[in-house]
Amino acid sequence: MPTRRALVVGAGIAGSATALRLHRSDWDIVLLERNAEFQDLGFPCALRGTGYDAATRLGLMPALIEHSQPRCDTVVVDVAGTPFALYSKPSTATPVLRRADVVTVLRGAIGGAEARKSADVLGLTEDDCGVTVTFSDGDEDWFDLVVGADGVDSAVRGAVFGERHEHGQATVSLSSRLETASASAVRMDLSGRSVRVHPLSGGGSAALFTWRGDASLALQKAFADLAWLGPDLLSQVDAGPVTRRASFQVHADRWVSGQIALVGDAAWCAGRPCGQSASLAIGGAELLGDALDIFTSTAEALAWWEAQMRPIVRHQKQLRPFQTRPAHTGLRFVTDVVARPGEQQDEDCP
Repeated sequence: MPTRRALVVGAGIAGSATALRLHRSDWDIVLLERNAEFQDLGFPCALRGTGYDAATRLGLMPALIEHSQPRCDTVVVDVAGTPFALYSKPSTATPVLRRADVVTVLRGAIGGAEARKSADVLGLTEDDCGVTVTFSDGDEDWFDLVVGADGVDSAVRGAVFGERHEHGQATVSLSSRLETASASAVRMDLSGRSVRVHPLSGGGSAALFTWRGDASLALQKAFADLAWLGPDLLSQVDAGPVTRRASFQVHADRWVSGQIALVGDAAWCAGRPCGQSASLAIGGAELLGDALDIFTSTAEALAWWEAQMRPIVRHQKQLRPFQTRPAHTGLRFVTDVVARPGEQQDEDCP
């Protein structure tokens, strides 16, 4: 049987996971990178559910655990910084990862077997057997399969399905690395806004601020009323590099057209920073590879894959973050849950 060729547009989690899974089935992969370097100051999230199971089957779990950030309890506080609930830390088998950690592991697993290309897709022309792709560098090539894994602003989705599929207000996320050391993860939920702090394995902490609405709003203005350690956190963010993103919910009527498929946020972005984004991306990529192994027709495989994935995605979109019962409520702590710079912290969270 001739080697099948796939173009994967996007080299983040969804794209890298898709490239890995197709490579395992002996596809010839071209991975299109929209940015030469994957830079992310993202917030650590536990990998659970669909993504955890898929990563285990793909043999990724040892490497993911090796790259894991500290596991720790999550303390929920009010606007004054008063703790009132506690979520227990993930089990030792559950890796806590930034997006960059996941991409590093996926790229290592691919091992350079894919061809990489830095260009944009200008045109996609389908025929009965595949897709002819025109690139911004003037090249033209033919593939058995094209996968759009290029995020919420997917160029593939726009080229194939036309109309925009973003809905609702933007969720703006701003992440940064702080010098402040943290003994526990901290979560503060306000009306239309949230703050997260999580310790990092290399020292310091990751901070994530999110709010709904105006993407151009300055961080200091969005959280001007923040008490407790808010001013200190905001000043540290202002002094260092940040990653700012504005995302929308994506509700596409179709994820598949012939031999073209959308995977990850390009197909189903939930519109908020969420650990399920990585989980669904890895799970969706693995199931896509399984479908292409089962069916001889690429179009039939993609149609079956979409039918299986939609209920999974629909269920996850309905969940709220931390939709579990806290381990303790009404807590009052004698010491601060966030330590000042220079204070010694255990390498692993309690």
